[in-house]
Amino acid sequence: MTMQVNVSAKGSAMGPALWRNRALITLVALHFAAVYAICAFLGRDFGSGTASTLINLLKLQVPLFLIVLFFWRFGWMVAVVRPRRPIQWFLNDLKEIVFDRERVFCGAFAFLAMCIFAGSFTVAKDLIPVIHPFSWDETFATWDRALHLGHDPWRVIWPITGTPIITTAINAAYHLWLILAYFLIFVACFNASKHNKHRTYLLADVTCWIIAGNILATIFSSVGPVYYEAMGYGRDFQPLMDKLYAFNEISPVWALSVQEMLIDGYRNDGPVKGISAMPSMHVASTVMMTLYAFSVSRIWGWVMTAFTAVILVGSVQLGWHYAIDGYVSIVVALCCYWVARKVVTALSRAEEAA
Repeated sequence: MTMQVNVSAKGSAMGPALWRNRALITLVALHFAAVYAICAFLGRDFGSGTASTLINLLKLQVPLFLIVLFFWRFGWMVAVVRPRRPIQWFLNDLKEIVFDRERVFCGAFAFLAMCIFAGSFTVAKDLIPVIHPFSWDETFATWDRALHLGHDPWRVIWPITGTPIITTAINAAYHLWLILAYFLIFVACFNASKHNKHRTYLLADVTCWIIAGNILATIFSSVGPVYYEAMGYGRDFQPLMDKLYAFNEISPVWALSVQEMLIDGYRNDGPVKGISAMPSMHVASTVMMTLYAFSVSRIWGWVMTAFTAVILVGSVQLGWHYAIDGYVSIVVALCCYWVARKVVTALSRAEEAA
């Protein structure tokens, strides 16, 4: 009898969890099917060494996320709740979270969908030069100079940021971006059953990665300043790269090793590739994180606004992007978030009406 009740309870939790994630799951499924069909049409394998690397990295980070959330909840209890019996309160709080079937199932389905999307996205990104060979770099370099009064943007910011230590700090923030993106996705997935802001972030994030990172990146296929000379466009950005390599002798610039790995993957069909400049997904996804942070707390929102500014500067300073890549990304991200919020609000009203 007890077993029947438990099975029924699980079943009753799984259904609402799937239904609550229906927009996200549908979008991921459509993207997966589209990328699979494109691979079949082009005679390419549906696989990506980059995807495997990213998912393996995520697996390593999940335990760290759980530890961080554990201490975050403990700090919340000490600083805000201040219960008379802290140990009992903390144990009951953990029990309530862990045994909340709706939260667990909803989070598991959302997290699985995001992992599947990470795979199909990177497969699609690897196909960019196959579908549309890189051809927009000279145009974007020209537009950048036009927007910045005849100067390359990196030369504009260099008097402020052009030191080895500052470059290392910016590069550290640029690498922190991936961990932060994973962490917020993890948090949003396992809170998606509690508030629309979490579902909005997940849906907006996937929408933006598809539109900006796959569709626009393929239409405006480009490599960025770092590979400008390697692709035969000239030595316009070689002074920037020379400075970065010189800085690396003084203070580490980790981006250089990643850049070398990506160009090697492109030239030799290696397992890790995925060169793409326009739009900047570092900037776009950080704008998404910032909007999500504002939905939680104005303080965290402004912290993330500052982080977005660092990422935007870093995208240019480290040679990854033209400034216009970041500007376009900001507009696309804002639009995607607005659409996602409208969709989630409409779905939520439909759920309440039902």
